[in-house]
Amino acid sequence: MDRSDWTERIVLRAYRGPEDHPDMTRVAAAVRAFNGDAELGTVADMDNYYGHLEHADLPRDCALVELEGQVVAYGRASWEELANGERRVDCILNIEPVHRGEGIEEVLLAHALRRAEEHVSDVGRGRTTRVIVYATGRDDALRRLLESGGLNLVRRHAQLVRPTLDDIPDLSIPEPFAIRRIDPLDRAMHRLVFDADARAFADHYGQEASSETAWDGFVGSPFFDPTLWRVAFHGDEIAGQILNFMGEALADGTRIGMTEAISVQPEYRRLGLARALLAESLRAVRDAGADQACLGVDTQNPNQALTLYESLGFRIVSETFEYELGPFLPGSTPNFGGRVTR
Repeated sequence: MDRSDWTERIVLRAYRGPEDHPDMTRVAAAVRAFNGDAELGTVADMDNYYGHLEHADLPRDCALVELEGQVVAYGRASWEELANGERRVDCILNIEPVHRGEGIEEVLLAHALRRAEEHVSDVGRGRTTRVIVYATGRDDALRRLLESGGLNLVRRHAQLVRPTLDDIPDLSIPEPFAIRRIDPLDRAMHRLVFDADARAFADHYGQEASSETAWDGFVGSPFFDPTLWRVAFHGDEIAGQILNFMGEALADGTRIGMTEAISVQPEYRRLGLARALLAESLRAVRDAGADQACLGVDTQNPNQALTLYESLGFRIVSETFEYELGPFLPGSTPNFGGRVTR
């Protein structure tokens, strides 16, 4: 069967709501596993994420691809307000690895870029807007398509794993900081932690603006577990934090501790606080039953985060790349026709 005959058998349909989440989770897990990711995701996490997408008209923005009645891919184009005042349109394309390079990339990308055009025209009034398409490091078919369409590779992200929780360095929290445990029922403190995270990352590349919807998603996450957080205070002020949680059990029965949302306030950086908090976090997830630890990083983070993590035993296991169209100045009406060819 030639490729044109095959593409006639696929059906592109609109997102139908949470009933689609089990199939979307299955596709996303296959993509992550093929890419080498340690954490594959759950339906509960998908429910929470899609339930708190603030700037998306999901029946129009999200589309699923079916082959002979089975979902084999999905894509989405939605926009985010950034902390720096710009806006970003995110295009997410997840395709089962076994069906890559067979034409689904073109179908999903064409849909995403059509919606991205409309988003730039609608939300770009008064704001500079960038369009980002994400591709996993091992998705060669999609990366070739993006590069042939003239999109520019602008960022590289990585997931890192510490394969063992042995030999955790004994590092003390530097004075005058002190770690305080967070009461899982103290919503006021949870909000302070949420706001401290937003403040610490406000000057970082691609940081999304804080919002009440984001707060609701934060406390509604199935992985929300303040008992595992490690938060350092300077007096009554949050100086740094790592919001650890336990991942789902893997197929072999092992568990991964996620040492994520690592942040230090600008005035307290380069004092050894992040290193000490990460060592304490490794002990926290180990004691909670984890066999390994995992985190994500922007490899171009100006604070040399990747170097810090590697010095504590983490190693890169997977990569994700950002490809960009833009920036589009306020009032732009882009036309992405011709970016996708079959």
